[in-house]
Amino acid sequence: QSKLLKKKNNLITDSINYAQLIQEAIFPSEKSIKVYLPDSFIFFKPKDIVSGDFYWFSEQNGKLFIAVVDCTGHGVPGAFMSMIGNTLLNEIVNYQKIYKPSLILDKLNSGVIHALSKGVKSKELISQDKSSQDDGMDIALCCIDLEKNEIQVASANHTIYIINKEKVKIIEGDIYSIGGFFAKKKHINFTNHSFDIHNDITVYMFTDGYYDQFGWNNNNKFMKANLNELLLSIYNKPMDEQKRIIEKSFYNWKGSNFQVDDVLVMGFRI
Repeated sequence: QSKLLKKKNNLITDSINYAQLIQEAIFPSEKSIKVYLPDSFIFFKPKDIVSGDFYWFSEQNGKLFIAVVDCTGHGVPGAFMSMIGNTLLNEIVNYQKIYKPSLILDKLNSGVIHALSKGVKSKELISQDKSSQDDGMDIALCCIDLEKNEIQVASANHTIYIINKEKVKIIEGDIYSIGGFFAKKKHINFTNHSFDIHNDITVYMFTDGYYDQFGWNNNNKFMKANLNELLLSIYNKPMDEQKRIIEKSFYNWKGSNFQVDDVLVMGFRI
């Protein structure tokens, strides 16, 4: 029985490792993003082999679209949700040619709700099996229009920081998650925010895994306020150095504790 269990575990692990290769092949590489945003970094640390957090990028008609997404769950379930999110974002932006961030999130919300409701035939089954679930994703999305010197952002339950010469704009985003419980109950329209681009604008987007991590010395969470303070203390440094500081800070805080969630922090300077 022990040998059989070990064999099955090895088969499962091998399958998940192969799934990781597929997930990495579908999502954009940091190198490809740096072609368009050379002054950028990505700190990405999945909790398990595959991730429910992911980043997405597209260039369309001179506009740059970049997103940080946190799907429900992590590991294999989160990875399946990430594939749905990635596919829908490509469809909405690359093929439907919808470029306004708030409208992209509206479409994404409808698409996720539709995708997760497929195969459910009965309203009775929906009420019994789906009411307790809150499957979906949180997302921060930016559209950078370098011709108009403008950046537009929209967010579902995520925060976006825009820093220019020590002046910080904090976009808290709408409280609804994409495909979440409240988004299913009534029609949701997400909010669009637009800003002029000045020299040395730095933008940060992140999921909650970083600041929800428990520290080894006091078993408290890192907390969002500390991440805010960390980003404000390093925003004028080179992006490669910022990534090193963010990574070192995370591992120093985590210590010997297990990682509680997928971690994704992205920054770029325009």
